[in-house]
Amino acid sequence: MDKFRRVLIHLTQEVDKNVTPDELVDLAVERTGAERGMLLLRRSVDSELELASARNIDRESVRGRQARLPWTLAMRVVETQSALLLGDAQADAVVPPSESAMDLGLRSVLAVPVWFQGEVAGVLYVDSRFLPDAFSQQDAKLLETMADFLRVYLWRAQALRLLADSEARGNNLSSELEQLRTQLNSLQRLVDASSGNQRQQVQEVSQRRFAPILGESPPMLRLYSIMDKIVQTDITALILGESGTGKELVAQALHSYGRRAPHPFVALNCSSIPANLIESELFGHVRGAFTGALREKPGLFEVADKGTLFLDELGDMPLEMQGKLLRALQYGEIQPLGSVVTKKVDVRCVAATHRNLEEMVAQGSFREDLFYRLNTVTLTVPPLRKRQEDIPLLVNHFVEENRRSGISQVKGITPAALMTLMRYPWPGNVRELETTIKSACLFADGTMLDVADFSTLQRSTTIVTTGSGMEIEGRTLAEIEKEVILETLKRNKGNKKKTARDLDIDRRTLYNKLAIYNME
Repeated sequence: MDKFRRVLIHLTQEVDKNVTPDELVDLAVERTGAERGMLLLRRSVDSELELASARNIDRESVRGRQARLPWTLAMRVVETQSALLLGDAQADAVVPPSESAMDLGLRSVLAVPVWFQGEVAGVLYVDSRFLPDAFSQQDAKLLETMADFLRVYLWRAQALRLLADSEARGNNLSSELEQLRTQLNSLQRLVDASSGNQRQQVQEVSQRRFAPILGESPPMLRLYSIMDKIVQTDITALILGESGTGKELVAQALHSYGRRAPHPFVALNCSSIPANLIESELFGHVRGAFTGALREKPGLFEVADKGTLFLDELGDMPLEMQGKLLRALQYGEIQPLGSVVTKKVDVRCVAATHRNLEEMVAQGSFREDLFYRLNTVTLTVPPLRKRQEDIPLLVNHFVEENRRSGISQVKGITPAALMTLMRYPWPGNVRELETTIKSACLFADGTMLDVADFSTLQRSTTIVTTGSGMEIEGRTLAEIEKEVILETLKRNKGNKKKTARDLDIDRRTLYNKLAIYNME
């Protein structure tokens, strides 16, 4: 195992233009007992697979007839985004008649996807022509771990290549260089965490550009760039993103780092207020305006005067209220419910939604004029599966936060557990990760979180083998997610609280998913 770790760490730390992945393929062949191994990579999302390395059991490059590639099997891994484990490739129904499995003489096959920036960038593959059932699930897990380290290798190689190119262009690109160094530092933290170095400390929030937002991945850097341009303005902003990505944190940062920071930041979740009360919440009411209005109440526009009003889940606002909101934004004045007098307010409005407002406009469920009024600047908060290199930073932050608050004495996480978190798709995004880490810290037996502390996630990352498990060929991730949610809800006889607990997501995320499926 020492040799195994040494080779993997070498691949992630000694990256330059002369280093090739041959050593990793050699290790895959040796550790699985395969006859040969291959690494196939894509130059871009739309390009074809290309052979990067082909090695045999004698640690030699495969040539001639032996170098013939199992393209159909490799493309199956790319299309299903899942590992492929065949006990007898000649007899398995997954191999189409056009595939030359008989010609190649294949018996046992094991292939896993290589992920890079949220996409399948390649395939790590081993096979054997002589032994059926030569590979086990343990071999598959081992190959997945190698693929994870190869992803780190690709991240570092890309960052170093971009950094070298930028330095060659001269001093006028200093800003771009700083961004690339930030990316490289983030990748180095991932390497350190994967090789067992848990002594890295989470940077203080005050040192970050938009505290308490965490993340230094390319998608987050793009988000920061847009925030930089509008933070000192009063421009209305629309924040888009899935539930749990941190849209409210972005809104708070725009307020806290802007010129309205000394004044109130007021938030309203439009999905949590009944339709008949939302007008009163926003604009206030006078005494006697409706039954139960015993005293005058200021609305949130008035409370947020000279500050920022954050309207979360704006897509859930009733259509009849949208016109009144539009008037308040355009003219800077409100009329409390039951009053004939208007009031001037000075409010910066920031809105957020996980819904597709353009589709809602086309369907007539959202006002087009309000959409364009709010959509002056759009900020998209990336889902966690698109910024996986930020996971080590977030995990260490949440662990340290739990330790400081006295929830647990956990100080870090093992490399194997971190890899488990890196492979999980996180449908509930950062909120789900935070909840998962808090739960793991609460019930952990030691001071380091290990794989066993994430048993629920392990079930979610089980390899799909041919001939068993859920049928996923030709289906999108959203379709598979929907089936899992609805099946779990059915099994729990409609009990949403238990369903959310079984799926390890919060109830709000579940409700949002069911709303998308029109099953509220």
